[in-house]
Amino acid sequence: MSNNEPLLAVISLKTTRIRVVARILCCLLIAYAGYAQKPVGRFLTDSVELGRPFDYALSYYHSPSAEVFFPDTTYNFYPFEMVRRNYFTTVTNNNRSLDSVVYTLVTFDISKTQKFSLPVYLLGKRDCTAVFADLDSIYLKEMIKGSTDSLMLKTDTPLLPLQQQVNYIKILGYILSIISVLAILYALFGRWLEKQYRLFLFGRKHKEFVNSYKKIARSTLDSNNIAKALVMWKEHLEWLEKRPYTSYTSKEIINRLPSESLEESLRDVDTAIYGGILSTQMPVAMNVLLDKAVELYRKRREELANNS
Repeated sequence: MSNNEPLLAVISLKTTRIRVVARILCCLLIAYAGYAQKPVGRFLTDSVELGRPFDYALSYYHSPSAEVFFPDTTYNFYPFEMVRRNYFTTVTNNNRSLDSVVYTLVTFDISKTQKFSLPVYLLGKRDCTAVFADLDSIYLKEMIKGSTDSLMLKTDTPLLPLQQQVNYIKILGYILSIISVLAILYALFGRWLEKQYRLFLFGRKHKEFVNSYKKIARSTLDSNNIAKALVMWKEHLEWLEKRPYTSYTSKEIINRLPSESLEESLRDVDTAIYGGILSTQMPVAMNVLLDKAVELYRKRREELANNS
């Protein structure tokens, strides 16, 4: 045996092993090609308009035992966007199953020819295998004929005046809503609001009397001003107690409102009005009358607040 014979034997053995592995791989590829045929994907129209939905159908024949998945909303449909998808029930015939999906797509790409292909995923022991359909083309319709380079935009276009329309239904809805809110507020707080409003009016009228009375009291105290102040004071008491104080004499007022200080003040007032004699205590007498009116007002306001 020559020195080269062992080397030739090793090379022959390796060559034989490579041929066996190559044959096995060829058999596997042939078997896989017969099993995993390509899906069929077609546009259901030849041309589309920009922003107008259109359909793309994807179908796939496979073994009934195979697990097949179609692209869902997580798939990137570029250059299109998926609007919705419609699955069809699996049809099995002659030991073959057919699954189909129709995708409704939309495009905003301005390319005249747009090509597209979707895969079908086959579930294996370790992962999924994507099998793509052949590319199919769709054409974008040209809505503007001719070259757009010669088109000129108007820089100043007059606005077209539109006639204003009154939305009566909306206005009626607002009115009903406001009425409903007011009705609820009145049901919850109506009596309290009415009482507060009456007390507000009651207090404002008394405040007007006090201001007018003090204005006269600060002026020159002659018989005429003192008479005006007395009439104003009686009218105010008449309004407070709902009694005819304007027709009462000083004696009748004292019988109704017994008070030593009030009796002295009314005596000074009568002397000034009917006798023309002004006492040095006239400013004090005027303040006593005002204090009595304020006292009766507070008493009457408390009654209204408790009884309303």
